[in-house]
Amino acid sequence: ELYKSIKKDEPPLSLHGQLLWREFFYCAATNNPKFDRMKGNPICVQIPWDNNPQALAKWASGKTGFPWIDAIMVQLREEGWIHHLSRHAVACFLTRGDLWISWEEGMKVFEELLLDADWSVNAGSWMWHSNSSFFQQFFSCYCPVRFGRKADPNGDFIRKYLPILRYFPTAHIHDPWTAPEAVQKASKCVIGHDYPLPMVNHAHISAVNSQRMRQVFLQLKKYRGPGNGFTVPTGRGLMTFNNPLPTKADYKIDFSSNKENVFSLNEEDNSDNLFQ
Repeated sequence: ELYKSIKKDEPPLSLHGQLLWREFFYCAATNNPKFDRMKGNPICVQIPWDNNPQALAKWASGKTGFPWIDAIMVQLREEGWIHHLSRHAVACFLTRGDLWISWEEGMKVFEELLLDADWSVNAGSWMWHSNSSFFQQFFSCYCPVRFGRKADPNGDFIRKYLPILRYFPTAHIHDPWTAPEAVQKASKCVIGHDYPLPMVNHAHISAVNSQRMRQVFLQLKKYRGPGNGFTVPTGRGLMTFNNPLPTKADYKIDFSSNKENVFSLNEEDNSDNLFQ
């Protein structure tokens, strides 16, 4: 009713969907004071994330070397708001997609910078997009290049929030490191000097992280069974999620020995896919 009184029109269907997500996370957080953390949280899978303050700082300050991700983070810092799909993209990049950093760290950045930060929605969304609770789709992740091209085909969003790239041709605006040196110089921005090189090889690291997540959930399978789910109250009773809850010590997974050789995937292997 408030929307109609201001806009003089029916709200978009997506607004109803986002309100339903809000109510869902409100219900899931009920009677769970540790909903915003891993330790002691009965609905959060204890994934052994990396501790990488340098990578976290690059992500938070918009210096990952991926223009689509960086532009989103700059908008967040400058305006205190980003589209919900932008939130999905940067959350995936920080956690299971590329950097393998705990969702708790990203949640704290959002809590600090978002004007519409909401305790339940913020924590719940970060658990969701990091595969830590609710839904687990570790086999796909947002590609910071392809998804950017789909959402911002002309690069206008990138040019607005990353003016250093404003002279880059559209063909290279989403992956400027692929531009020939002559094009970079003509665009007044040499990658690696005026704008950072990509901090990771997305095609490779996203495949590695997909395998890491797969190993986590293979380990978790033995914990599934009666009594291992969690229940949240709803308006019509109780909703139960079948989610195993071992501690980090239960994993005993060593990723260090072959972290660089677990899986390989070239960019062209999924040219028609916005994910991976």
